[in-house]
Amino acid sequence: MAKIIEYITHIGGDKWVHLLACLLLTFVIGQGVHLFSCYDMAVCAAIGGIAAMIIGCFKEVLDEFMGGEVDYKDLVADFIGCVIGFIVTML
Repeated sequence: MAKIIEYITHIGGDKWVHLLACLLLTFVIGQGVHLFSCYDMAVCAAIGGIAAMIIGCFKEVLDEFMGGEVDYKDLVADFIGCVIGFIVTML
């Protein structure tokens, strides 16, 4: 447990934003799809996670076109946020 806490404390500030944004997007989109459809909650959570990951990838591609570069650590943080958001949406 100590190693996990140590790893989490070394995550950069920008990565937290990516993680939390994708977590929130996954939850909100998943709940919205569930509210307006007759799909099972697992399907709705998956739709939310996929949508959030697409938005995260789009943001990295946009960074590339704006003169920056794709940060793969941001994409990993996006993915982790989507997974956590999926779990939270399923609860």
